[in-house]
Amino acid sequence: MMSKTEPNKEYAAERGVRLRRGLSPDAKISNMQLFESINELRSEIVALRQSNAAVRQSSAQQTDAEKSFNDAEDVRIEIAQMVRMIGKTKKEIAQIKHPDDVDDPFAQSTNELDAIVMATETATNSILDANEKIEATVNELSALMHDDADVQTACDKIANNVITILEASNFQDITGQRMTKIINTLRFIEDRIVSMINIWGAEAFMDLPVGKEDGREGDDQLMNGPAAENEGITQDDIDALFD
Repeated sequence: MMSKTEPNKEYAAERGVRLRRGLSPDAKISNMQLFESINELRSEIVALRQSNAAVRQSSAQQTDAEKSFNDAEDVRIEIAQMVRMIGKTKKEIAQIKHPDDVDDPFAQSTNELDAIVMATETATNSILDANEKIEATVNELSALMHDDADVQTACDKIANNVITILEASNFQDITGQRMTKIINTLRFIEDRIVSMINIWGAEAFMDLPVGKEDGREGDDQLMNGPAAENEGITQDDIDALFD
């Protein structure tokens, strides 16, 4: 029986050499050709890896750049919001106390409160003086009419009312203390606002309007309450109108 000769098995590397070199299926492949093909394939693999690494690095750099851009955009938005809030704050401060405003609302308020304290003190002193005179007159009347029981009873009632007036006059001291606390608070707020104005600089408020209208019209504009000392219309001014 004759045996058949089986063809040699061709490896994948050899097939690759035939395809890369364009050789026919019957052409014999030398070891050198096979080695060169393997080296070429290895070079291509290295180049492919380097290309993939470059793509990944480029993609990472692009992602970092996009993140940096987004972060920068967020910072710009925050800064813009801060600028708007600072502008609103400056407007509010200018409405309260503008560097160019000749009318200082804080000074006016503290002066009004000081005037209340002084007027209360003056009125209280007048009440106490009148009280002492009433008490002295009651004592004289009681001495003159010491035999009249009805007069003595009336004098006792008057004396008790005098004591009640003296006790009620303590309101002036309490009112003065509370007014002083309010005045000190207003001055503290004024100092803080002046400090904020100095931080920005007075020139930062020059483009803002000075003061604000109180919305009053007609006769309401004339209702400003009692004038401060050495201000307003005096009696001499009124008398001059009739000369």
